[in-house]
Amino acid sequence: MNSIAMNNLWNYLQGLQLTASNRKWLADKLTQTPVQSVMSDDEIRDGLTESFKQLEELKKGKRKGRKAEELLNEL
Repeated sequence: MNSIAMNNLWNYLQGLQLTASNRKWLADKLTQTPVQSVMSDDEIRDGLTESFKQLEELKKGKRKGRKAEELLNEL
């Protein structure tokens, strides 16, 4: 976030009328360590590559598909 955006955010936060508990909650949220993503970019790329490969195999008749209802029932 650039400095202008940070200043705008700071000005906005200063203008809020928060209770002491709300200020504490907000401060805790703003200082939390960001949660790491579940998958890395490489894992996402590899998953998409594999998915497209399987889709091509399905189109060429080299792979058999299932109905959407069957997939939903697995969830």
